[in-house]
Amino acid sequence: MKNLSIEEFILEEFDINETPKEIQNEQEVPKSPTEPSLNTDEIYQKAFKEGYEKGKTEYEQNCQQQLLNVKNEYESKLQDSKIQLEQSVNSIDLKIGEIKDKIKNIENDIVNIALEIAQKIIEKEIQNKDTIANLIKKSLSFAKSDKVKLRVNANIAKQIDQDFKNIEIVGDYNLPIGTIIIEEDSNIIDASINTKLEELKRSLINES
Repeated sequence: MKNLSIEEFILEEFDINETPKEIQNEQEVPKSPTEPSLNTDEIYQKAFKEGYEKGKTEYEQNCQQQLLNVKNEYESKLQDSKIQLEQSVNSIDLKIGEIKDKIKNIENDIVNIALEIAQKIIEKEIQNKDTIANLIKKSLSFAKSDKVKLRVNANIAKQIDQDFKNIEIVGDYNLPIGTIIIEEDSNIIDASINTKLEELKRSLINES
């Protein structure tokens, strides 16, 4: 063993000359790839873009919600208006029906009044012998047979017995003035004034 100085011994024993290289190798850790750093303008632009997109999305959602609210409100008002319109139409129809009923009642009253007046006029006219005789002759024209029986008021029978000698006349005090009933073997003709007036009344009321 050679005689070494302390300094030489340390260098040889611990290989001091190689230590820095080894330490350097140990400290060289491979760097992981990282994103390139952004400058201030790029940071502002990125932040602005993100904020713009977020604001745009929120604005569109807000607009859609407002449109939906307006649509719902409009549909609600439209439905209410439709209901009110239907109620108004029903009310108008009801009023029209009431007016028609009133008009019909008025027309019926007018018909009744007119027939009452006509009946009084006719009753006065048939007091005349010639008038009642003409009515009977006209009624007999509807008879199918020459052999007939005539039923009239007893007072009328006395007035016309000479005018219808070939016809059997039956006078009845219970029959109203203006009654003219013609009896055949298989047929009865009611030509009474009241019957004619009732037929006329029904006809006029049905037409009104």
